Amino acid sequence: MALPKAFWLLWAGQTVSRLGILAPAFLVLFLEQDHLVDARTTPVMVGLFGAGILVSGLVGGAVADMIGPRRTIIAAQPLAAVTALLFLVTTDVYALGLLSLATGFLSAVDRPAGAGLIAKIVPPEQFSKAYSLFLVGFNVGMSLSPVISGFLLSFYPPALFLVWAAGSAAYALLVCALPADEMRPEEHGGGGASALRRAGRSIGEPYRSPVLVAFLALVFLLACVYLQVNSALPLDMRRSGLSPGDIGIVLAINAVLSIALLPLVPRAVKGMGDETPLVLAAGLIAVGFGVNALADDIALFTVATVVWTLGEVLWAPMSATFIAVRAPEGRVSTYQGSYFFAWNAAFVIGGPIGITVANAYGYPFLWISLLVLGLGVAAGFKSMTRIPDFAATTAKRPAPTASPAPEAATAPGTTPRPQAHQPQPQPREST
Repeated sequence: MALPKAFWLLWAGQTVSRLGILAPAFLVLFLEQDHLVDARTTPVMVGLFGAGILVSGLVGGAVADMIGPRRTIIAAQPLAAVTALLFLVTTDVYALGLLSLATGFLSAVDRPAGAGLIAKIVPPEQFSKAYSLFLVGFNVGMSLSPVISGFLLSFYPPALFLVWAAGSAAYALLVCALPADEMRPEEHGGGGASALRRAGRSIGEPYRSPVLVAFLALVFLLACVYLQVNSALPLDMRRSGLSPGDIGIVLAINAVLSIALLPLVPRAVKGMGDETPLVLAAGLIAVGFGVNALADDIALFTVATVVWTLGEVLWAPMSATFIAVRAPEGRVSTYQGSYFFAWNAAFVIGGPIGITVANAYGYPFLWISLLVLGLGVAAGFKSMTRIPDFAATTAKRPAPTASPAPEAATAPGTTPRPQAHQPQPQPREST
């Protein structure tokens, strides 16, 4: 069954937006190049950007369920555009810090809303397929964004923020063409105080389910393993003698494989239990990062990358599906927000811990430790079936539909892409 036009508009908007969003590394390069920050304040800017991303998951999900996911995306994009443009006229370091916090928040606040919107515009049995394809667009945008940013930084740095603002505006315009949000009766009226109380209760709702509490705890631990790709892994590659070009080639393999294989996931997991794809994904990620303990050249690092990429490809859409089918009606965005919060918390905590462990005990010790941790997470996902309400929530799960060939999964005006999704890397809040 073909996906509806509304999905393709959302897909195109998100992809264009991700092409323009500036990665923290290039934001720092711009600020340092213009002598707006120094070695002392640079980590603060990166930390504030990360803090904005961390908070965006919980807030974005609750707001999307309170006012509607379409409204949330449309409201956030003009703010993102204005914030991006303010970097061009701001020189005060404190104001730059506030802008970094705001841009981090606004760069990710749409992600829970996007997942909630998909749940509304596609049938439940097509969620895995649609979310997988949504992730392909995310990965395409995030993979090409550094290339575009590097070119613009070299030739005309202010264009970094002009492109960012233009991408945000395009995203808002495309989402405006989607059907209006349908709000439930209880979501109307009651005044601002009542709405805030509902939002607060909504944020805590996923944490009342024992299954989801266990799932989110395991998500955090697995993300601590996977997100070393943004911290310890490049440092170990450089220590082993790989040039920046070599490191770029290895990590590009991850992006290419993700885009190529994500469309195959719904077909591959058809007939599996809820926990089985999560177990397999965690095991592959664990083994992939464990292989880094043996790596001392580009060949072995490439082998390791292929293994953990297979786990990432399996993980991204199926973890989102696991959450979506357990969310009550009208609460998909909030529940997805809890996932993004757990994942991004690992970005803030796990990355620095990984580097600290590597500096104290060596990189082989770090990779072996992550192998053990990742295999423990896989065992934890398998053990979730023993939680009393697991069977009850599993009963709501629709069977995923098989994905058509990538060339069939296109709509007028869109670039042919496979289907499958990522929180994640996510790419890497960074999915």
